[in-house]
Amino acid sequence: MKYFKRAVISAALAMAMLAVGAFLCGCEVDSAARRIEVRPDSATLRYGESVTLTAYNGYVYDWSLQNETYGKLSSRSGMMVTYTSISDPAAPQVQIITVNSTFSDNSDSGSGSNPVSHTAEAYITHIPATSDLASVSSP
Repeated sequence: MKYFKRAVISAALAMAMLAVGAFLCGCEVDSAARRIEVRPDSATLRYGESVTLTAYNGYVYDWSLQNETYGKLSSRSGMMVTYTSISDPAAPQVQIITVNSTFSDNSDSGSGSNPVSHTAEAYITHIPATSDLASVSSP
């Protein structure tokens, strides 16, 4: 009985060490296969309006703007950011917001890790403050 208890404890410790080892090495099986997403992926804003964007299926997120004069981000990193329009255009303008997630893919059996980078985009249409998309003039 004494030896049986030792064997059970040894097996439990070995399994715990394997689990901790897998966690510490950052082993991911299908991480590189999944693409990141941003939601919502489009919005229409007037001057001063905001939209909260959320990225999914990545790890560390970095956000960038195509045109800094159209709007601003609450942060340049993180899973969730708020974009605020600072533009009152005469005609609709489209801002492209890009989110990038880079991480190490340890799935190859080679030495070291391979950086994997995924991007997703959101398209924000800026419309004039006086624009009324709901009203349509008919002849």
